[in-house]
Amino acid sequence: MSRYLESRTRLSRRVGRNLFLKGPRSFSAKDDVSKRPHRTSKKDGRPARIKLSEYGKQLQEKQAIRYTYGLQERQIANLFKKAFTIPGDTGKTVLTLLERRLDNVVYRAGLANSRAQARQLVNHGQFQVNGKDVNIPSFSVSVGDVVTVKPTKKASEFWKNFQLLIPNESPAWIDNSKSLEIKVINLPLDSDLPQEFKVSQVVEYYSRKVR
Repeated sequence: MSRYLESRTRLSRRVGRNLFLKGPRSFSAKDDVSKRPHRTSKKDGRPARIKLSEYGKQLQEKQAIRYTYGLQERQIANLFKKAFTIPGDTGKTVLTLLERRLDNVVYRAGLANSRAQARQLVNHGQFQVNGKDVNIPSFSVSVGDVVTVKPTKKASEFWKNFQLLIPNESPAWIDNSKSLEIKVINLPLDSDLPQEFKVSQVVEYYSRKVR
């Protein structure tokens, strides 16, 4: 599966806000998005003034979610398609499914400095769920699951020297009190879901495409 390998700063500028895709740098004074959050005109280098239609706003919000969680277009479309079949608030269902991704849980628990790093760690076989190896970033955790760094990896230089360099407050639905271990206490409550996305706009966007 192909991955976006170009500037992550450019992705944040496309949606006009900092998506914190560059780990510690995104939270520092050196962050490029904070200095210049918008795309600039090719002619004079000034911020490009683009008036978005309602569809454009929906598309931009969809991209913000996709870039934040590191999804491919097909992945996010399939996620909404699944959410439409589940009773309840579709937007909250989507965000809950996203938060339950293994790479996101690793990031939220403070075992990675970005979701991209968390995704790479999972891909490289650093974690087990309930004692079984899992190397699929989209793996969905359930209540009672215990995520641990593999015993054979704990002595590696990476984990010996790992430092969390970003602000982090572990959500209430996971317990990371034990070193290199995460326990899923319950599923995310409404108050645990990210508030920065206008997910209702994305629901409307996909209601025309995948239902």
